[in-house]
Amino acid sequence: MTKAKRMIAVIICCLFMLILTFVASSIAQTPDGFVVTIIGSGNPLLSPDRANPSTLVQYKDKQFLVDCGTGSITSLLKLNIEPGKIKNMLFTHHHYDHNADYWAFLIGGWGYPGGRRQLNLVGPAGTKTLHQMTLDFYKTDLDYRMNVIGISEAGLRSDVNIKELTSRMESFELDGVKITTLRVPHTIETYAYRFDAGGKSVVISGDLTYTPHFAPFAKNADIIVLDGQMSVDFTSLRPAAAALVKRNLLQSHISNPEIAKVAADASPKKFILSHLCDTMDLSGNIKLYRDAGYKGEVIQAYDGLKIIP
Repeated sequence: MTKAKRMIAVIICCLFMLILTFVASSIAQTPDGFVVTIIGSGNPLLSPDRANPSTLVQYKDKQFLVDCGTGSITSLLKLNIEPGKIKNMLFTHHHYDHNADYWAFLIGGWGYPGGRRQLNLVGPAGTKTLHQMTLDFYKTDLDYRMNVIGISEAGLRSDVNIKELTSRMESFELDGVKITTLRVPHTIETYAYRFDAGGKSVVISGDLTYTPHFAPFAKNADIIVLDGQMSVDFTSLRPAAAALVKRNLLQSHISNPEIAKVAADASPKKFILSHLCDTMDLSGNIKLYRDAGYKGEVIQAYDGLKIIP
């Protein structure tokens, strides 16, 4: 064999090994069932430590991003999750801390070769407006990217399916996963989501005050990610300010004793407290929830937390 042929054989062998490595890596990263990743665990207060609310629900190779508040797209990238590979976006409600990064998600995930070319949007009234407003405001920018860079409009101006929720509770299938929604009380129209597939279930609450409908909706879920804003003691604030904040926030967020009741009544295997501004005395919360009758695992959310049923 000549030197040139040996070199070609070595190159082919190396390329083959790289392909095998890539395929093996892809297979290893695809879960058998559900994986939940907390992308943003914060609340409307901007923080260098927490992105605003965002949760990635993955079932096998299908991904569902629930909310995308400020900082959530950067958080995705830090976790080596490519926004352009996520084609299912679901909004619990349209407060800025839950949708402010939509422009970055939509345009950033679409605007490069190999980016997103199909998009499914689900959310309350206003979801269509948010999407169209983005297209209208950035029309010149988007025209430039399509005409000069040569990117298709698919996944942006076409091949976009938008479902606005209207009923108190409804069920539909998206990407092979059954999704059930429940309208929950907050300051504006807000929905919780339940994902069911492969005999497992994941529930994302969105922001809410107490409702007797939530625990039956989330009953026996493997994982519940709940609005836990009132589970902290607000130690970062002065006592008088903390008391005022607690009193005001109880008009829009579920109280800690009510969280305990939800945990006991819904009885999930894993109970994740998110939408946080401070860290908390988790042992104190665990005792409260145990006293209420909850026996599962209680977890304090942080950005990048992965939960497997």
